Amino acid sequence: MSVKSRALLVVVAVAAVAVAVPEVGTMIGDGFKNLIGGVELVGEGETQFMVAASAASQVSRCTPQKSLEEKACEDLKFVILDAAKMPFITRNVSTAWKAGHPGVLTKDSTRQADNRKKVCLPSFPRPYGGQCDEYPFASSRQGGAGSQEHEVPARENQCQGGTLSTKYVAARIVDGDDFLVVITHPDKIAPGPFQGIDIALGQSC
Repeated sequence: MSVKSRALLVVVAVAAVAVAVPEVGTMIGDGFKNLIGGVELVGEGETQFMVAASAASQVSRCTPQKSLEEKACEDLKFVILDAAKMPFITRNVSTAWKAGHPGVLTKDSTRQADNRKKVCLPSFPRPYGGQCDEYPFASSRQGGAGSQEHEVPARENQCQGGTLSTKYVAARIVDGDDFLVVITHPDKIAPGPFQGIDIALGQSC
């Protein structure tokens, strides 16, 4: 039997199992979604926010307004990034989600120094005089090698550093805690890569 024929048989077998056992079908579907990546919008208007598609089910149990007010959904705490203030950083995060990077991270400050040695190195190109931003965050267990790197305005990068530190403390997120990364004002995410103009220059952190 040829390799092509064997591959076809595997696909057919998987499909048959998914149809015969709905629970397995759901698991397979979720697996492919996590592999492919994507984003999902939750809520409407001022309470609308964006999360990774792979993490959307974890906020479906809570109303968008309550989630934003409490910065959590049940036991899962949020780290919220405002696209109106950080349009290029949130672009990096959202495109990383689309590429399959996780939306739920685990804080791990013990790995931060080592993670920083593996991403945003001096050789990272900065043609527009910006700074390197990585996702997942270096302060997370998922950070380090393989993280997505984009050039962003220096103001945004400095803003994000302070935002993360503040939000970890405010939400009482300590090493070992999982947290959901959330983007508010998703309509303000930069439509394209940074090209030297800070489009949210007047915004404070």
